[in-house]
Amino acid sequence: MYNIKEVSARIKDLREFSDYTIEEFAQKVGITPEEYAEYESGEKDIPIGLLYNISTVLEIDPTFVLFGKGATKRDATAVYGGNGISIQRYEGYSFISLNADFVDRELEPMIVTIEEGVTPELVKHTGQEFNYVLEGSLRVIVGEKEYYLRSGDSLYFDATLPHAQVAMEKFAKFITVIQR
Repeated sequence: MYNIKEVSARIKDLREFSDYTIEEFAQKVGITPEEYAEYESGEKDIPIGLLYNISTVLEIDPTFVLFGKGATKRDATAVYGGNGISIQRYEGYSFISLNADFVDRELEPMIVTIEEGVTPELVKHTGQEFNYVLEGSLRVIVGEKEYYLRSGDSLYFDATLPHAQVAMEKFAKFITVIQR
């Protein structure tokens, strides 16, 4: 299970091992040193896009950053019955990683569940992103635009633009595939 304090401590250890100062590392991941220090201390939850950026700068698998162990599968990895690695980012926002055990993956497919009333902060990361709504309805903010999606609808977008997903009903469940 995802634990922000453990992830933050692991990131700090990896940054120090890589001989980066907080200022140097913050610049490399594209945020202020003050904001980075809040994430590294565990005071503030780290957005998933920033976790990917941190992993890229450190040249390490995001699975190791999140869980302290690396991926092991090279040819294929199967997830049966939707039982991937479950991560609750915070109350009302969780996802299941569908390929966390695949080495050198370029895509991050996940099943995300967001409860109504939860408004994740806008994030941005490298690559592109695809969302496909399984249940409920979803408002997706991408840059200055908003898209309203229902079950069976999808959206493909440039993930370098600030974006967020918001449940429009009791909850929304969707598949997201993020290109790293």
